Amino acid sequence: MKRVFIGFVICLFLLNCTKKEKKIIKNKPYIISYENQKLQKYKDSLKESKSKLVLPSTKGFYGESQLIIDKKGDLYYYQKEYIQILCNYGQENDTLPHFLNLKPKDIVKVPQKSLNDFISENILTKEKNRQILIIASQNDTIKNDYLLNFLKSNIIQTYHIRKTTQEEDTVFKYKKNGEYYDFENIKWDKTKIKLPKYKT
Repeated sequence: MKRVFIGFVICLFLLNCTKKEKKIIKNKPYIISYENQKLQKYKDSLKESKSKLVLPSTKGFYGESQLIIDKKGDLYYYQKEYIQILCNYGQENDTLPHFLNLKPKDIVKVPQKSLNDFISENILTKEKNRQILIIASQNDTIKNDYLLNFLKSNIIQTYHIRKTTQEEDTVFKYKKNGEYYDFENIKWDKTKIKLPKYKT
């Protein structure tokens, strides 16, 4: 009986030693500049080959719903008023973001573990053509696993990833520091933002 028990213990020990540990698959970081270059090369190759395939424009900076990733990887959200545009007025060809008059109170923090629920509640309840998310990052590389897993899950079908704009960065800084914000006291870099004529 003693031999059987010792044999059993040795077998268990050997089986545990040969078990492979589960590999934790880390998400590959999303590098905005690299992905933009890749997309541009693909678009250029389509033009050169005179392909009939047309990719939707990725120009334009804002949508109705924006998700911001700060330098630490925390998530924030703000929403613009929805205005239905029935004709093309050229804003998608602008190379500078328009002034939004964004305020610190417009930006809310999103708990990372609740990202799926938050997006489902705030975006997926809208009409299909309004279920678009603009993701803006203060860093060129996105490493936030909650966001990367969210994107892999295909919960939201239409999204665009870009760097944050000057206005988003400025308003965000005031929000995080709890300081009073007045857009008129900001020295805007006019090479990075298109201000309305009455604000210039």
